[in-house]
Amino acid sequence: MFFTFKAEYGGPPLIQLSVRRTWARQVAAAGWAVLGGCAVLDVLDWDESVVPRRPARVRAALVCADYDAGMHGWRAHADNRDLRVAWGPEGQATLVMPWEEPSGGHEAR
Repeated sequence: MFFTFKAEYGGPPLIQLSVRRTWARQVAAAGWAVLGGCAVLDVLDWDESVVPRRPARVRAALVCADYDAGMHGWRAHADNRDLRVAWGPEGQATLVMPWEEPSGGHEAR
């Protein structure tokens, strides 16, 4: 993934993400373009135990930005992360960050 973050002439910042060819069909068309407040770049695994199926693991873009009142103005940083998706009883998705995963490499059941 690459991104550009641009703000000129007092307008709002614009973020552009580059995604895989399958994105429009399996991510955007399925309605999973944003999960847990993060842009989804790709669905890596699906949960087939529910109908319709839903993402179980995604590659997400973690974009953060801040404003430097000095000479730089808006600055942004991004990182791609492969994250597990936890689903609540009401169908709400939460992205599980690596530091929230159980230690020892085993997932909590």
